[in-house]
Amino acid sequence: MHRGAVRVNASGEKRPPQAPASHFTYTPTYRRFDMAVERISGASPWAAVLVLAALLATIWALIDDTGGTKSALPHLFYIPIVLAALPFGTRGAVATAVVAAVLCGPLLPLDTVSGEQQIASATIVRGIMFIAVGWIASESMIMRQRLYAERISRDLREAMIGRAAEVEAVDLSVVPLVSKVLDARTFHPVFQPIYSLRDGHLIAVEALTRFDAEPVRTPDVWFIAAHHIGRGTDLELAAIEAAIAAVDELPADVELWLNLSPMTVAHPRLHTLIEMCGDRTIALELSEHAVVADYDLLKARLARIRQAGVQIAVDDAGAGFASLRHIVNLAPDITKLDISLTQDLESSQVRRALGEAMIAFVHRMDGLLVVEGIETAADLTAWAALGADAVQGYLTGYPGPLPAERLSASVIALLGIGAYHPTNATGKPLPRRRRRQATGESTRSVSAS
Repeated sequence: MHRGAVRVNASGEKRPPQAPASHFTYTPTYRRFDMAVERISGASPWAAVLVLAALLATIWALIDDTGGTKSALPHLFYIPIVLAALPFGTRGAVATAVVAAVLCGPLLPLDTVSGEQQIASATIVRGIMFIAVGWIASESMIMRQRLYAERISRDLREAMIGRAAEVEAVDLSVVPLVSKVLDARTFHPVFQPIYSLRDGHLIAVEALTRFDAEPVRTPDVWFIAAHHIGRGTDLELAAIEAAIAAVDELPADVELWLNLSPMTVAHPRLHTLIEMCGDRTIALELSEHAVVADYDLLKARLARIRQAGVQIAVDDAGAGFASLRHIVNLAPDITKLDISLTQDLESSQVRRALGEAMIAFVHRMDGLLVVEGIETAADLTAWAALGADAVQGYLTGYPGPLPAERLSASVIALLGIGAYHPTNATGKPLPRRRRRQATGESTRSVSAS
C-alpha cells in the first residue's frame, strides 16, 4: 500500500493481542427471535405471497363474521403488514398495507348486522396508519439488519485480531459524517500501476480510494473513523465495488489488487463482488499492520477465496510489529515491502541485507515480491539488481484514473532493457512468475459459508 492507500491499523505496536471478547450477550430468547426472522426473510417469494394472502383473507373473514369494523379486530391487519417487511422490505410492507386498507375499508361495513357503512374519513385515517406502520416496520428491519451486520463484523474482528486499540487516534470531526459519505458514495477510486522489473510491462494496478467530502482528510482517517462506529467493513466493500466498476478500460491480462482488512474477508458481499470480476485475476491485499489473534480462522476464510483463483497479498510487509507472522502463517502469493524498507537502500546495509533475505524467502515460496514507495532511480536500480519482481511508486506512476501506461519508461530506461514484450503462441504475455496451484478446482463461485 502506497501513500494515501486504504489502511486500517487494528492495534497499537508492541501491544500483544488480547483474548477475543464479545460486546453482545446472546440470550436464548434473542437467538430464537433471530432464527425466526432469518427463516421468514429467507422464505420463497411465492410462498411468502401465499402466506400473506391467506392471512389477509382470514383476518377479513374473521372481522366480517364478528360484526364488522366496529370492534378492535381490524388491528389484526398489522400482523401481515409487519410480516411483509421481512421478505419484501418497504415496498412489500406498503403494498400489503394498501391491500389491508382496501379490505378493511370499502369491503367491510362498520356493522354487518345493521349494514351501517364506515365513515370515509375513518377509513382514510386507518389506511394512513396501516401504511405508516408498514413503512416504520420495514425501516426498523433494515436498521436491525444493519446493526446485526455491524455486530457480526465486530465479533469477527475480535475473533481474528482481538480487542485492541487503534494506532491512530480517531478523528472525531469525521465520525458523524461517515454514514452520510457511505450512503452518498462521496468517494472515488484511483489506480496506481505496478510494473514488472523483468520487462517493464504493467502487470497490475492497485485500487486506492479518494474521498470527495469535507472536511478534507486522508483516506486512512475516514476508514479508521468508519471502523470506530462499526461501518468499516461497509466502507471497505463499497470502495471495492467502486473500484471493480471502474476497471472496464483495464486490459484483461492486467491484475486488479484490492485492499481490505482481515474481518472483511468473511463477508458474503465480498464473494459477490469477486464473482463480478469474471475471469480477471484479483489479489486481495491484507495490511501487515493488523494483528491477527486467530490465524486458523483467517486461513479458513482465505481458503475459500483462494479456491476461486483469487491471490492473497500481504501489504506493508516489515512495517509493523507483526513482522513476518502474516507471511509465515498465510503463505501469500504476493509480498509487498513497505516504504520504510524500500527507500534509500544503498545507504543502509541493514535494509539491503533484509531486502536480499526477503527476496530469497519469497521466491523460495513461489511468491512475487513487490517493492513499494520507489521514488528515485537509485532505489529502482538497486532493487532490480537484488532480484525484486515488481515495482510500485511515484517514480513509475502516480495514483490516477485508468487507463495506465502499459510500459514503464522509467524501468525500461534505467535498466537498459528493450521494449520487446515476449508472447506465446496465443499472443498473450508470458507468465512473469510461477503461479501457486490452488487447492481444489478453481472457480469464480465462492461459498459464503
